Amino acid sequence: MHIGNLFKLPAEKKEKAVILFLLGVFFLLIATPVSTFSGKEKKKTEKADESSAAKTTEIDKKDAYIDYLENKLEQTIGGMEGAGKVLVMITLKDNGQKILDKNQPYENKSVKTHEEEKESEETIVQSDPETVLIEEGGDTAPIIIQELYPDIEGVLVVCEGGDNSELALHIKEAVVALFSIDAHKIVVCKLQQ
Repeated sequence: MHIGNLFKLPAEKKEKAVILFLLGVFFLLIATPVSTFSGKEKKKTEKADESSAAKTTEIDKKDAYIDYLENKLEQTIGGMEGAGKVLVMITLKDNGQKILDKNQPYENKSVKTHEEEKESEETIVQSDPETVLIEEGGDTAPIIIQELYPDIEGVLVVCEGGDNSELALHIKEAVVALFSIDAHKIVVCKLQQ
């Protein structure tokens, strides 16, 4: 039945058609999950967005740290005589480490023993550290007291003077001194012209 034909119907049939239409809408509303109206789905989506945003922030921090180190090293090596234009790439071993605040509960027990007319006392201390948590906005998170930067895995230096063995040695010594990594993890190459 077309809508145009609906207007040509008698009043009694129009009422029945409208009632059927409203019943259909009513049943559709009943069949729709309540969670979409109560906001539960929205909350789940917001939490998923927050966790992915936290991961993105961690990746952004790591990338910013690498960029900072690479730029500083490029400037430093670029200041060496004969180095010329310098490009640096640094790789990291890990994502660093966060040291969490721990409380130190302990249990103190004293044990007295009587052996062969001698009395001795032994003190036993047991300790199980527990992570200190703080509640923020309904979520609990550990308290971070120190954050350690990631360890450097390797360094690649490409510069115009990279084919000069004396300069390459100075560059390796500088990188070893700055980053405390082994010399075999540092490569110096000549920049393509």
